[in-house]
Amino acid sequence: MSTKDGKLNDGRTVFYGGKKVEDLSQEPVFAKTLKVVQRYYELQEEDPETYVYEENGEKRSILFMPTMTVEDLAHKRKIYEQIARESYGFLGRTPDFIDTGVAILDFYADILGKDDRTDYAKNARDWANRVKTQDLFISHAIQNPQVDRQKGLAQLLSEGQEFAAVWVKEEREDGVIVRGAKQVNTLAPLADELLIFNLPGLSPEDEKFALAFSLPLATEGVKMVCRKPTMKNDFSLKDYPLSGNFDEMDAFIILDDVFVPNENLFVCGSVDKSNAFFPGSGFFVHTAHQDEVRGYVKLEFVTSLAIRLAEKLGLTGFLRVQEMLGSLTVNLEMIKSSIIASEVTAHMENGVLTPNMQVLLAVRASLTNYYDEAIRVIAEFSSGSVVGVPDFREFENSEISEILKASMTSPLIDAEDRALLLNLAWDVTGESFGQRQRTYEFLHGGNPMWIKNMHWLSEDLSQGNQMLDKVLNNAKAEQ
Repeated sequence: MSTKDGKLNDGRTVFYGGKKVEDLSQEPVFAKTLKVVQRYYELQEEDPETYVYEENGEKRSILFMPTMTVEDLAHKRKIYEQIARESYGFLGRTPDFIDTGVAILDFYADILGKDDRTDYAKNARDWANRVKTQDLFISHAIQNPQVDRQKGLAQLLSEGQEFAAVWVKEEREDGVIVRGAKQVNTLAPLADELLIFNLPGLSPEDEKFALAFSLPLATEGVKMVCRKPTMKNDFSLKDYPLSGNFDEMDAFIILDDVFVPNENLFVCGSVDKSNAFFPGSGFFVHTAHQDEVRGYVKLEFVTSLAIRLAEKLGLTGFLRVQEMLGSLTVNLEMIKSSIIASEVTAHMENGVLTPNMQVLLAVRASLTNYYDEAIRVIAEFSSGSVVGVPDFREFENSEISEILKASMTSPLIDAEDRALLLNLAWDVTGESFGQRQRTYEFLHGGNPMWIKNMHWLSEDLSQGNQMLDKVLNNAKAEQ
């Protein structure tokens, strides 16, 4: 049973809608979204020359291929784009996200080392090879519940808070028993396995929390608690073109005394290695490349929607509207060009060509504002019309349908196409689906404020400083 074959009733524990789900295939929020996620696998079948390569005599997804040249990075970018277009960029954590890190883990695994318990580097390499061979969908769990940010994890645990993070409750010869929780795990209910680790930031006293490991979702004690849905099941796609089609479900993960065998551990007990896992394993930079490409596709979608609205609602003759639309297309080109720049300025690291992270962080810090700008434009263009769109079934109501069609039709667009376009605008801006997407874009890659606060410290301004020094020294030298 796997995401690839669509058989998810493997014993995993999922709570949704106030109850434990017995059959995920019978819940539209899972079944419909799964079909979109599975396009990742179907594209490999439809176009193997583009989506498949051979490694060690096995045919594998091209996304597992380590990048050795700029052309490799560009090829992967095009693959990321095509996968993202299947969901219009609105599914942020499809299988290709973690795949990018799995592809290069073999080159970075030595940083994990080994100790008397196990060989962590070997475990990571073995896991990566299994993921590649079986083409598994891995969901990652990194964010800790926000219990009390004024206190450290060790202090919270000493005060009896056992679910402030994931920690080692018991050590055994063949593995460890872990307990705790992770929040905001996107698409986790549809994945094959969880990859659980920490972001940098553990303190020296947090050894019990210093962990990185993988687990099948069906592991005993793993419980996923889903948020409320944004999907609309009681209406047609004409009423809710996006939210009626899929919902990138987020889940709260509970690990209730879960056994993790030694061979599944990548970090255990070392705060330094836990803090180094995400950036030091290559995951951070390579997943960022995929993520910003996906974000570009989504920005392209909302930019196109804004322009379509302006055209069909007769707004393009206004100078202010023209400037607003031009701003959106300028933003789009800046993101696209920056992603390409991250590739052509890539550098070799551990034998792998690695995108320029400073450029990708600039994209990440900017894309949030650009997406929000597009959403505000769509909301402004559609605001006077969108709140008056009726249920699409009213167009079939003989008592009022002709009046509706006559009153809502314009020389630029007929009534039903107008209603459909406005419904799409509402789905993206006003519905819970759109608001969740807006929140996701703002925070999923880290608070943009912190990205900017750190970005300038890493910027290479050596030549700029040389110019400054030249001007200042010339001034000082004047007699």
